[in-house]
Formats: sequence, structure tokens, C-alpha cells
Amino acid sequence: MGLGRFGGGLAAAESLLAEGRQVLVTDLAEEVALQAAVTKLRETFGTQVRFRLGGHKQEDFSQAGLVIANPAVPQPWDNPYLQTAWASGATVTTEIARTLDQLIDRKTIAITGSAGKSTTTAMTHAALVAAGIPATPGGNLGESLIGTPKDHTLVVELSSAMAWWLYEAPKAPQPTFDVALRTNLAPNHLDWHGDMAHYAQCKQAILDHAKEALDGSTLSPYEGELLVPGHHNRINAAAALAAVTALAPHRPATDFEKGLATFAGLPHRLERVVVPHFPNNGFWNDSKATTAEAVALAIAAVREKGPVRLIFGGRSKGTDISSLAQLTSDCIKSYAIGEMGKELEHQA
Repeated sequence: MGLGRFGGGLAAAESLLAEGRQVLVTDLAEEVALQAAVTKLRETFGTQVRFRLGGHKQEDFSQAGLVIANPAVPQPWDNPYLQTAWASGATVTTEIARTLDQLIDRKTIAITGSAGKSTTTAMTHAALVAAGIPATPGGNLGESLIGTPKDHTLVVELSSAMAWWLYEAPKAPQPTFDVALRTNLAPNHLDWHGDMAHYAQCKQAILDHAKEALDGSTLSPYEGELLVPGHHNRINAAAALAAVTALAPHRPATDFEKGLATFAGLPHRLERVVVPHFPNNGFWNDSKATTAEAVALAIAAVREKGPVRLIFGGRSKGTDISSLAQLTSDCIKSYAIGEMGKELEHQA
């Protein structure tokens, strides 16, 4: 349920088809929006896979024995199709929940938070690899963990929606992690959760099911060498170092710090963009900043390098955006665009 416009459900479908199952892929989007993933499945598996695109049908869910839902499906506890599947006795889960259940014997670091979790996940992976510990990142970041080599430590980024499926959903698998890290906590995805309490509860569940739980908001900034700018990235690095040393406490920190020192950042996260026509200006792409708190951290990081012109917009996801108007006072000019452009421009 939910192949996803960017093929997020592709790995789940491929895994089930490789097991020899008959698979029906159903998505609210029309085929033209899902063309790449649909074509790949058809070319590889032929008539073993069927498609219901442009809408769902109740009978598909009442007749299914296993339903793999995209974790982004909003408020799944109230979704009529998923309710039908649960009532019919089907196993209803997500790709990440099913995969973690299959890889239960692997060493695993789980990382969540309202901001910085992707960068911290990537830093954690880089630190492990630099220390000679084979590792694979996945979950909300990177490729599917299906097929990960047996000797690899899993570094799993978990969204709050993924956490709901892991711990709150009917018959949730409730996996235990060797280390769980929450980078920070601030209002986000309230359109999905309904309120802050439910959002925080899902995040907390990850920490509650870990052999060692870490709170990144309590850490002092990392003081070693980093390529990525900003105070917040020093907090991210400190969190990554705390996670890997918790997993392998007998290894010297210097083994891991080599990976932190060479980590060059992720796309769309304070990514330096080269614009040849403006060699004396710095262009920074931080389009993955989806909360006011994340935008504030980005502004603080680049303001050290000179005056800031801010281009911002997007969707509120049910959160209070009034603080964005205050952030623009730190910039010499701001430009509000996107779905919230008019609202943001008015508040700014």
C-alpha cells in the first residue's frame, strides 16, 4: 500500500516478489506519477505483480494475507483500508518493521529526532567504517536494509511514523536496539500525529526499547576537526561519537574521529552550491530543513560567513510557523515561496 512517488515501496515489493509471492501494488497516485518503479517491477516480475493505481479498493484489503503499508500513510489507525485489513486478520506492517524483524540478530544503532537525524546517521556510519567496523545505513536514510551482509552493523534512521508502526500499531514487532539516540525533540509532523504528545510518545518508544539510550540534546559540542559548518553539526558529531562508543566502548575514540573529520555532509543539508557567475557569494542549499528550529540553525551557521539572504517556504505540517517571521530579522532580505509563501510573507 503506497508505492510512493519516489519508489519508497519498491524494495518491499521486490522482496516479496523474490520470495515467490503474488503481489498487488496499490497506490492513490496514477501510473504516470509512479512510472519508473512500475516499469521496473513489470519488466522484472511480469504477471507475478499486479497494480491498482489511482485509488484503493476495500476488497483488496479484505482478501490480503499480508499488507505492507508505506509509513507515510497519514494516521493509519483511522485509515479505512487498513482497518479492513486488520479486521480481516491480515498481517499489516511496513517494510522497515518487517526487515528489522528479519534482522533481529544484527548489531543495530537506531537514530531519531526532530532535526539532524539524517546527518547524525550518516556521521555514525562514517565513524564506524573509519574504525573498520562494517556498517550499512538505512531506514529513513538510504537504501533498504534487505540483503544487508550478516557482519554489518545497522545504522537505522527512524521517523516518528516508522516508530508508530514499530511500537504502537496492532501486533507491532517492538524491536530492541543495541543503542538508540534521539538527537533532539521539537514540534514536527503534527498533521500526521494529531498533537505533540503523540509525536513525542512515538520518539520515546525507540529509546525505551534500547539497551542503551542517548539524548543528543544533553551533549556538549564536538571539538574535533569537521568539514561541515555550524554549531549544530558539532552537536550532531558529538551524538554520533556517543552512539558508536556506546556500541563499541573498548575502541578508542580516535578510531571513530577519523570518519567524522572526513565527513563531507549530505545533499540538501547545508550543502555548498557552486554558482560560477557569482564566485564571491556563498550559496547554501538547506532544503531538508523542515522545521523553524532547523532553519534557525542553518542561518546561525552561515551568518558566520557573511550577510544572509533567505529563500524559504514549504508546508507547515501542522506546526506553529510564527517563529519563522522572527528568524528573518537575522537576514538582510527574505523571500517567501511555495505553498506557505503568502502566509509566511505576511508574518515576515
